[in-house]
Amino acid sequence: MALVGSRGDVQPALAVALELRRRGHEVVTGVAPNLVPLAGRLGLDPVPLGIDSARLLGSDLVRRDMRSAHPVRRVRALRAVAAAGWAELRTGLTALLDDVGGADTVVTGPLGQEVAAAVAERRGLRTAALHYCPVRANGVVAPVGGLRGPRATRAAWALGERVRWGLTRRAENEQRAALGLPGTRVHLPARLRDAGAVEIQAYDPVLVPGLAAEWGPRRPLTGFLALDDDARARLGETGARAGDRLDARDGGLDDWLVDGDPPVYVGFGSMPVADPAALLAAVDAACAQLGVRALVSAGWNDFSAVAAGGTGARVRVVGAVDHAAVLPRCRAAVHHGGAGTTGAVLRAGLPAVVGWYSADQPLWGELLRRAGVGVARRASALTEPGVLAGALAEVLDDATAARATALAARLVPAGRAVAAAADALDGGVRV
Repeated sequence: MALVGSRGDVQPALAVALELRRRGHEVVTGVAPNLVPLAGRLGLDPVPLGIDSARLLGSDLVRRDMRSAHPVRRVRALRAVAAAGWAELRTGLTALLDDVGGADTVVTGPLGQEVAAAVAERRGLRTAALHYCPVRANGVVAPVGGLRGPRATRAAWALGERVRWGLTRRAENEQRAALGLPGTRVHLPARLRDAGAVEIQAYDPVLVPGLAAEWGPRRPLTGFLALDDDARARLGETGARAGDRLDARDGGLDDWLVDGDPPVYVGFGSMPVADPAALLAAVDAACAQLGVRALVSAGWNDFSAVAAGGTGARVRVVGAVDHAAVLPRCRAAVHHGGAGTTGAVLRAGLPAVVGWYSADQPLWGELLRRAGVGVARRASALTEPGVLAGALAEVLDDATAARATALAARLVPAGRAVAAAADALDGGVRV
């Protein structure tokens, strides 16, 4: 398994790795260097692969250049980010396969598929991929808002594929040349389709009605992937161990939760919050206006300096928390719209405000809006006066809460989703 990117890109696949091991497969797991400790706590004996994703997400390239008002700078940044770490992934995965010997399949997450597929092609191995949102052309889920009908939707996907191919073609062919492969004029989706590669859609079919029928068994929709209780406990995050008070790392959190109304959860995972002080001020103002409390999880951000100054009785700042344990004790969520967090929030039956940054996050915001359980805003807008309070006011009502509860009951259970993903990978793989 060649798993690069942020925690949201890697952790769902680790659940599948554990299930494949349970079934008797030998699974060798390569992950981004900064996520080696995470995978290690799960007992997967991980190998560092690619580049440090936290460093990339915190770099000027991502935080400044990708958001530049200058179009040339922005395009250059998009091209650089699209191929970031590809050389390191190629050399690392090649070395890993040399060490392992006798591999059947290379399984990749959403990022680095071009390189992983090329390495697999060079070795004559099977390729499989995990997708956490729709990223292939279809007539059901539009890649941008405002489109009507399957024809316009497919045209938009075709344009998006051409744009990405234009950004990555040179870099991909450089990696192929380094592997001794000929250059290609065909983009990756078409090549994976022609090779019969399995592309597992690790999100819930109830949110994208009609997509499973359009794509068929080669792109099975499994449901959102998540670690089981035992694996979550091994991570040691707040609340992960059944029966524990939520005090292990954040003293008094359990008492704080018990002593008031269920709070709004606020967390942006691995996304870099540009101004933690401004975000906490916006959260506090929204809580005061709406008469609610908020539990803020810092994720990969450092809120310590701001939190040390005091955030008031309405707002509690904590470190990493176990979503499955904490979210059911909340009443709504404000998050970045990553697939893993989206799945956890939906399973907890919470309405949501998606404060999106990029990639698949705006899409998840739109899908939650369509399902009647959420609204979406650009993350940078949430610190503007009244924006967060207004967005929360739209979802903190009984009707939205009832829809979120009803939707949670229709989702594929996590264990069944992981088993379905493993089933898809089992086909053609020796034990």
